[in-house]
Amino acid sequence: MCHILFVLPFAGLVLFWILPFQQALLFYFPIVIVCAALFCLMWKDFQRPAMTGIEGMIGGKAEVIQNGNGTLKIFFRGEIWDAISPKDLSVGQRVEVTRVEKMKVVVRPVR
Repeated sequence: MCHILFVLPFAGLVLFWILPFQQALLFYFPIVIVCAALFCLMWKDFQRPAMTGIEGMIGGKAEVIQNGNGTLKIFFRGEIWDAISPKDLSVGQRVEVTRVEKMKVVVRPVR
């Protein structure tokens, strides 16, 4: 879709060969305005932070649901994850995801 938007203003220049200048301008001006508006929307979308995958997990808040027998489990966005924490945590405590190592989440207490 974005490739069509990049080509559309240039393809619209053909109107100036086919139609008189005033009529071509009337058709070309709305094409440029629509493309510019869509470019702005796409640019805003590209600047959003990641919401999925490992990148989307970093900085997210979770809750400790199990801590005992050397295992730490957290509840994060509807899923239960194995976790690692340098500090001792209690069940029900809020934590923040700092990074992901293989299939374990490294967390720290929320301040």
